[in-house]
Amino acid sequence: MRKTSYLASMFAMAFMLAVSGLPLLSPGTAYAGDASGTTASISDILKYQHADGGWRKDYSKTSGEWAKSTIDNKATYSEIRRLAAEYSKTKETRYSAAAIKGINFLLNMQYSNGGWPQIYKSSGYHKHITYNDNAMVNVMILLDEVANRQGNFSFVDSTLAGRSRTAVAKGVDNFLRTQVVVNGKLTVWGQQHDSVTLKPAGARIYEVPSLCANESVGIVKFLKTRPATSQITASIKAAEEWFKAVKLTGIRIVKTSTDVTVVNDPSVTTPIWARFYELGTNKPIFVGRDGIVKYKLSDIDQERRTGYAWYGNWPSSLVK
Repeated sequence: MRKTSYLASMFAMAFMLAVSGLPLLSPGTAYAGDASGTTASISDILKYQHADGGWRKDYSKTSGEWAKSTIDNKATYSEIRRLAAEYSKTKETRYSAAAIKGINFLLNMQYSNGGWPQIYKSSGYHKHITYNDNAMVNVMILLDEVANRQGNFSFVDSTLAGRSRTAVAKGVDNFLRTQVVVNGKLTVWGQQHDSVTLKPAGARIYEVPSLCANESVGIVKFLKTRPATSQITASIKAAEEWFKAVKLTGIRIVKTSTDVTVVNDPSVTTPIWARFYELGTNKPIFVGRDGIVKYKLSDIDQERRTGYAWYGNWPSSLVK
């Protein structure tokens, strides 16, 4: 089941796009909202590395939670990748040293239960095990490359490679332990999980505890790269069955410059998925800035209808 080429460096750089249903783009591609490290100069990457080895999301932040080291919006693992690539080109040890410091940060950031928080030594929802935006999956892809000394990480020593291998194994165990069971049946995962109870947890007011079709795809795709065990096989099968059970047909999502609406259209047979499903009922849910769960996109405020990805085709590559 394990496919080495799947974790080749080019795939790893583009994985966060693929699992989101977006086209594969070049490693230098960045989106609005991406962390500073995706586009910063190498000199700034060196300059803004924290003493703990990580990077903040926005280099201009100097106080508060977002001034701390994080893996949100491609932060930290992007800087590590860019430093490793620069070392491969120049052989200047300041780049490899900074990359190693960053890798050690990721290892230190991991909880003993195998999960990673959104922000290091943080508070509130930032402490949750964070699958949102495939943050934890992308960290594990990087560490898997380090563990195998693949691509630009051939310079790491056997000790760091071994620690990275252990971290990835713990992360996989975390995936298996956090997969939500409903009525005795495995389903998928939440967008984030409590770091102690491991149950789905809320984050921003419009991100309530739920089952998440988007980020669960990234987890399944990563599990498919692991050596097959009975538990991993059962996990993947259950998630794929859940994706099939909750797919939506007969609707079109119409986006204009001012709004997003759902239009009933029986001729539409290509499935899409809601981003969030209610725990226990599997009903698609939508939440505005009032924090109240609604069952129709039209029932939440316009700003949230247009400012969040409530529907997508994320599981389409997993569901035949």
